[in-house]
Amino acid sequence: MQKGIKTQLIIIISSMIIFSAAALGEELKVGFIKSVTGSVSVKRGETVISVNPGDPLFKSDVLTTQTNSSVGIIFTDGTTFAVDQSAEINIKDYLFQPKSNAYAFELFLKKGKAIYSSGRIEKLAPDKVCLSTPKATVGVRGTHFIIQVD
Repeated sequence: MQKGIKTQLIIIISSMIIFSAAALGEELKVGFIKSVTGSVSVKRGETVISVNPGDPLFKSDVLTTQTNSSVGIIFTDGTTFAVDQSAEINIKDYLFQPKSNAYAFELFLKKGKAIYSSGRIEKLAPDKVCLSTPKATVGVRGTHFIIQVD
């Protein structure tokens, strides 16, 4: 193989790998941290990290707020979720792909209090939005509500 063709092939393959990895990372991102007060952490796999405004969130993340702490979340479809102190919430499932008509929004609030404000998923596929707690499951059919788990 000629040296020039080999170099071009390496550049093309490298570019494909880089762009595929970037696209995959964006696809997995479900939202971001809008605001943080006090001590808020996210458990991602086996790793626990403190969060800051602008940090991305991913499916399966578990957010925990400590006493006198809160966090504001904005999901990629525009849904907002404000979580109060001493809370724990798991992003169980999230999918927002309007071009392929694929949606999922499932959160589990283990404890604490949160305020939900719907985004585009609730408008486009209300049956795909679900918020569950240890004792109940809420099928969302409205735009705003407060939920508390003791």
